[in-house]
Amino acid sequence: MRTVGPDRTHIDYWQNYGTDAQVLKSHFGIRVWVDRCCAITNVAAESPLLLGSPHVIPVDLSDAAARHSLSNVASEHMNRYPESDLVAVLTGKKSFREALG
Repeated sequence: MRTVGPDRTHIDYWQNYGTDAQVLKSHFGIRVWVDRCCAITNVAAESPLLLGSPHVIPVDLSDAAARHSLSNVASEHMNRYPESDLVAVLTGKKSFREALG
């Protein structure tokens, strides 16, 4: 799943495991801004929690620093949504503006 922030300053990529508000708040995902990204939890919350420090885009997903949470969440997302543009955006192959649509 993909949600564009109401102010269009970020895109959240996350896995859809249900529609209940409590379930959504427990989801993991990745928040992408124009120049950085970070793994997040509590996706549906007003202020999701960042997991670790933001990474500058482009991200080398094979890099050990990115592997801990960012690449794990990206991998899970891509397994569930193989047509997603998440990896293209994280690696700089697709711009944030293009992803906004």
